[in-house]
Amino acid sequence: MIRWRLTIAAALAAGLVGPGAHAQGLHGRLAVTDEASADAHDSLAGALGERRRNDAALDLRLTWARRAGPWDFALDYELTGRAGPGVALARAEAGLFAPPPATWLDLTGTIADRRRQSLTQKIDRLSVGYAADKLVVRLGRQAITWGAGQVFRPMDLIDPFAPEAVDTDYKPGIDLAYAQWLFDDGSDLQVIAAPRPARRGGAVTADASTFALHWHGRIGGLGTTAMAARDRGDWTAALGLSGALGGAVWNLEAVPTWEADGGVRTSALANISNAVTLAGRNATVFAEYFHNGFGVGDDRPLDALPNGLSDRLSRGQLFNTGRDYLAAGLTLEWTPLVTLTPVVIANLSDGGAYLAGDVDWSLSDNAVLKLGARVPVGRDGSEYGGRAVGAGSPLRFAPPASAYVQLRRYF
Repeated sequence: MIRWRLTIAAALAAGLVGPGAHAQGLHGRLAVTDEASADAHDSLAGALGERRRNDAALDLRLTWARRAGPWDFALDYELTGRAGPGVALARAEAGLFAPPPATWLDLTGTIADRRRQSLTQKIDRLSVGYAADKLVVRLGRQAITWGAGQVFRPMDLIDPFAPEAVDTDYKPGIDLAYAQWLFDDGSDLQVIAAPRPARRGGAVTADASTFALHWHGRIGGLGTTAMAARDRGDWTAALGLSGALGGAVWNLEAVPTWEADGGVRTSALANISNAVTLAGRNATVFAEYFHNGFGVGDDRPLDALPNGLSDRLSRGQLFNTGRDYLAAGLTLEWTPLVTLTPVVIANLSDGGAYLAGDVDWSLSDNAVLKLGARVPVGRDGSEYGGRAVGAGSPLRFAPPASAYVQLRRYF
């Protein structure tokens, strides 16, 4: 019953936002999802008796933004509810990679927390900014995205989206100081400082924080990006190039990291995309290669992964354990209201693959129905077939096969 009560409450809250609220800068989004999942018999879910499950979720976001001359203010409130076996399973899986704090202040509150139900609320944006002709400064909880990856995002150090993410409307906000200087030639320099504690409730430390410089401009006719960062105790640099090839657009990125223990790991990305016509319909096709400098090329269990990889998995900077990947996909406008997005991700290190497909049906100017499926394919011991949790353990960890339906309503 809780899933229906949450859905009704969110719908009523969404209905409170009318034209008058819009005039005051208040908007929002309600997303209601139902998802069916299936895991292997030797998975953690199977051991908990939740191999096949159905989960419901809602996400209500209220966004408020105002501008007064050069000043701007933003506040986002998010209410998230979950109901189903996946709630307990998520708690168990969190123990495999205990995440450190993603941001400085804890602005999340728990309203209800039961074995199969949870309801939380949080402030996801809370910032004040000032914009002059060439200078932009913003303090508080906000989101930032760097890099040109289509599926993989090695340059995006702060809360990147997972390759299989369904909801990419809003990136999680974190507490940071942001400044941008705009040059006369069209280039810009961004500076960020994201303070964090090493553990929840602890003091902010430099080794748990992120400080970065990011420059974007053009050199020799090519789009050029350069980054230097001190990220959670490691030094990271990046160089990105982009240009045109016929009617296509290509991007290259190299991201070396000097770890605190003395090792050097270099990740790299290359992609190309093009707008084409398929069967008389508009489409965008892409292909992307990703080299994970922290990845491994063997079947070692999760508890034997390198520390650098485990750390990044736990804090959500990386989502893959292999070394080399090739992704390909397209966005096809089947009708003006229906869009198809199939994607294939191949793990070149172990021969596994991850198949994803989404359908977006625009029901109106402010409502979208999404349907999709995710299917991992791989042998035992591989990333998508299931890595062993530990040496000699009968349990394996792999993404589940799943299908979902989601209704999004914007107001």
